[in-house]
Amino acid sequence: MMKTKRIILAIVLSLSMAGVVGSLKAQENLNALMKKCETAQNVNVEALFEKNPKTKKPTRNMTTVTFFVKDNSKLQDEFLEAFQKDRNAAYKVIEDKKNGKIIPSFYRFAAGTTDITYTFEIEKNGSISVTRIERFDFDYDKQFG
Repeated sequence: MMKTKRIILAIVLSLSMAGVVGSLKAQENLNALMKKCETAQNVNVEALFEKNPKTKKPTRNMTTVTFFVKDNSKLQDEFLEAFQKDRNAAYKVIEDKKNGKIIPSFYRFAAGTTDITYTFEIEKNGSISVTRIERFDFDYDKQFG
């Protein structure tokens, strides 16, 4: 009887961990590319980290990567490919079609109680900005009813 309980507990833990790992993998291509940009040449990275002043627990992290197409055209293509690869894992997708090419605008992912959004913007001056916002302890029902 005790052995059966342990096996059931192990299965439940495995399945719950698989769900967490699966949700974290939801935007793995975009996450990897953002990490790569932290050390890339001709790429600006701006980060903002917010914590609850009382508990010191993180509430929101925001990272924006900015680069010029003329300096990093390959990076633009890599981001477009990463968005496409992670598209099916997003629960909200906004895209535009320009010159026959699908351009991501806004992707939203859920990872447990963390809500993650990515935005992709092409400016008139030739710069591209990709922003990642993580909101922790996010309650979808409370936010969107």
